[in-house]
Amino acid sequence: MPKQTVVFDTNVLITLPVSASLSTRLLLRLDAAGWKVAASPQILLELADKLHTKESLRTWLAVPDDQIEVFLNETILEMVTLLPGHRQAHGAVKADPKDDMVIAAALESKAEYIVSEDKHLVDLKEYQGIKIMNREDFTAELDRLGVG
Repeated sequence: MPKQTVVFDTNVLITLPVSASLSTRLLLRLDAAGWKVAASPQILLELADKLHTKESLRTWLAVPDDQIEVFLNETILEMVTLLPGHRQAHGAVKADPKDDMVIAAALESKAEYIVSEDKHLVDLKEYQGIKIMNREDFTAELDRLGVG
């Protein structure tokens, strides 16, 4: 099977600091299969903003500030393929224009999949041939394809 590219939405990336999270298990599975996870600077900026400002999230993650900084400045950059972030997708997600950046990253990276827990994206199911799934459905897709 050819190697594929996947874009993880911010809400999927956000649990990567937790080694036992479903997102981390998916990332490791994709890495082992030679697939890549791509992210734009816009997605990583939103990730940093949420990890810095959402106190409830920080409490739930139970990760110290210094580890969050290492994750944002080093670890995440080793986990994903960073895109230039030049592509735009204005109007792609009419229900929530903030989600256009995820579609743009998928278009820019020529991704086959977007993995998101965002209802506005998941409800689209597909955009210009890019399949959009939540983590559970994407896990089932990997099983179906025999990946990892």
